Amino acid sequence: MATTSNKAACAAVKGSLEKAIAGLITLGGVAASSTVEAEIVNARAEASTRLVNLHAVANRVAGEQTDRTLRGNFRALAVAAGLKDVEVRSIKPTTPEGLVKVASDTAALESAVDKFEPTCGRYW
Repeated sequence: MATTSNKAACAAVKGSLEKAIAGLITLGGVAASSTVEAEIVNARAEASTRLVNLHAVANRVAGEQTDRTLRGNFRALAVAAGLKDVEVRSIKPTTPEGLVKVASDTAALESAVDKFEPTCGRYW
């Protein structure tokens, strides 16, 4: 098992995390304001793709950690991203109110990210 430094691990996850959150923000905005279903479908697909990418990166980085606490934190982030993706995909594009609600509820992701503050805070 290769060990990634804390700085490299935090940096690897940071970009995917920022993109996933931006995707959720975009999804919420599009779902709230668009009347064109194709735009909502595209925003939903993009948010889902970004969450899947975050899940994959967090899982990969978790597997490279020797520190059990940090490994657990990365796994928790991967799980939160995976669950959020399932939520996003479970709401039909024809119910934009539901998509706005799901996109704006980032508590699980925020909670997972908060666990990184002692380790990754100095690199983020």
